Amino acid sequence: MAIVVLENELKILNSLERLDGEKTLEQLSALTGLTKDQIASLALTMRGKGLVEIIETKSLRAFLTAEGERHGNLGLPERRALNWLLSHEKGSFEELADASLEAWEVPIAIAWLRKKGWAEVSTIAGKKFLIPTELGKGYKEKRSLEEEALALIASSRDRSLELKGQPDGILEACQALKARGLIKLQELSEERLRLTELGRRALKGEVRLILEVSRLSRELILSGNWRNVRLKHYDVSIPSYQVFGGRKHFARQILEHIRRIWVEMGFKEMKGPLIETCFWNFDALFVPQDHPARDLQDTFHLRNPVAGDLPKAEIVERVRRTHEDGWTTGSRGWSYKWDSETARELILRTHTTSLSARTIAVLKESEIPAKFFSVGKVFRNEKLDWSHLCEFYQTDGIVVDENANLSHLMGYLRRYLLRLGFREEQLRFRPAYFPYTEPSLEVEFYHPFYGRWVELIGAGIFRPEVVKPLLGRDIPVLAWGPTFDRIVMINYGIKDIREVYSNDLEQLRKAKAWIGG
Repeated sequence: MAIVVLENELKILNSLERLDGEKTLEQLSALTGLTKDQIASLALTMRGKGLVEIIETKSLRAFLTAEGERHGNLGLPERRALNWLLSHEKGSFEELADASLEAWEVPIAIAWLRKKGWAEVSTIAGKKFLIPTELGKGYKEKRSLEEEALALIASSRDRSLELKGQPDGILEACQALKARGLIKLQELSEERLRLTELGRRALKGEVRLILEVSRLSRELILSGNWRNVRLKHYDVSIPSYQVFGGRKHFARQILEHIRRIWVEMGFKEMKGPLIETCFWNFDALFVPQDHPARDLQDTFHLRNPVAGDLPKAEIVERVRRTHEDGWTTGSRGWSYKWDSETARELILRTHTTSLSARTIAVLKESEIPAKFFSVGKVFRNEKLDWSHLCEFYQTDGIVVDENANLSHLMGYLRRYLLRLGFREEQLRFRPAYFPYTEPSLEVEFYHPFYGRWVELIGAGIFRPEVVKPLLGRDIPVLAWGPTFDRIVMINYGIKDIREVYSNDLEQLRKAKAWIGG
C-alpha cells in the first residue's frame, strides 16, 4: 500500500508526530510556517486519505465590555453602595455620591439594590432614604453569583472566561451580566487535527508514503532525492479561466492616443477651466447675447456664484464694439446694445472652443505661426438619447498662420482621422454653418449600423469678428471641434453613446487595448 502526499502534508504529519499526535490549527501553523487557511485546506485532503481526523470543538466564552472592565476593577455599583450603607446604616439618594460612585452610576446602584432586595426605600421627614435589609446585611461578607462571575472573568489573563465546566449558577449569572451590558458572549469553534492509526503507521514506515512535488528544487537535485519523489502531473488540456488584469478605461486610452496624434503633428495643448464666463464661451466667439444656445434649455448656468470676471478692458471694449456695430472688422455686427453683465454670467463650458478664444487673446506676435489643440469635458443641456449626452469630451484645434487656407484645414483633419484608423472612403467633407467660422465645413462618417452619415467634426476659419478683437489684427485661424464620444463608439462598435460610460465590466474586459492604425 502506498499513499501520495504533498510536501506541506508531510510537514503537517511530522509536526503532529512531534506534538503527541493532536494539536490545534494555530499550534500547527506556528510549527510549520503555514497559514491556518492552508492547514485547514490540506486537512480535508489528508482526511480523505485517512491520515488525520478533524475534531471540531465549540465553546462559549464571556468577554468584558468597557463598562464591565470598570466594574470588574471597582465592584458593581450596587456592591459599592451597599458597603457604604452598611457603614452608615442609612443614606439619602444624594449621599450615595460619597460611595465611590459616578453620577451616572447612582441611579443604577439604587435600581439594583432594590431589585436584589439588598435595600429598601423609606421616607423620613419628607426625605427618601435607602436602608439595608437583612438580606443585604447577609451579603456583607459574601459575593453574589454575578460578582463571582465578574471576578472570574476580570482575574483571567485575557479578561475572558470559558463557560463550559463552570460551577452551577455561573452561566446564569453571565446571562444577567450580558443583559446589563457588562459582558458579551461569543460562541467559538476550534478545529484540531489528530493522527489516525494509518497516519501513525505511515510515519513509522509501515505504510509507504510517496512524496509528490510541484517543482524540482536545487536541494532535491543535489541530494539525489529527486529519484524518490513523484512530479505532480498537470493536465494542459483542461480549459483555464481568463485572467483580467488592471487596465485603463478604453475611453481614457483613446484620449491619450488623440493627444499623442496632435503632439506628433507639432501641436501644443491648451487647458482651461470647466466653469467659464459667457464672455469666453460665447461673446468672444461672436455669438450674439440673444442666441438660443445661451438659453437654460441648452446651457447649464451656475446658481452660486452667478458671475465671474471679465478680461482686460481693451479686449472687452473691442468685443463690445464688434457685437454692436462691427468695430473695424468690416462687419455691421449684431446691431444691439451689448451687456457686460450678461457676458459675466458663469456657466459650465459648452465647448472647448472657449480655450481657443483664450489662447488667441494672449498669443504674442513672435509666436505666430502657432498650432494648438485641446481635449476636455464640455456640458450641454441635451435630451439623452443614443447619440447625445449632457456631459462629454470634445477636442479642439486651431492653427494661426498668415498663409493658412481651407485646403490646409482639410489636410489636418484628414491626417488626424486616418491616424485614428478611419479609411478615406468612409469620410466626406461637406459645407456647413457655424456662427463663428466662415467658410465652415463638417467631416462626416458613414455609419453602417444606422445606415446614415454621422457628423464627426465641425470646422472652419474663424471670422474676423472673432480673431481681430482678441488678437488685435485679422489673420487666418483654422479651427475645428471634433466629437470624441462618437469616435469611441465607432472604434468599439458601441451602438448607444450612454454605454461608453456605463462601466460595464464585461464591456471593459473585452474592449481592445489599441485603436487606430
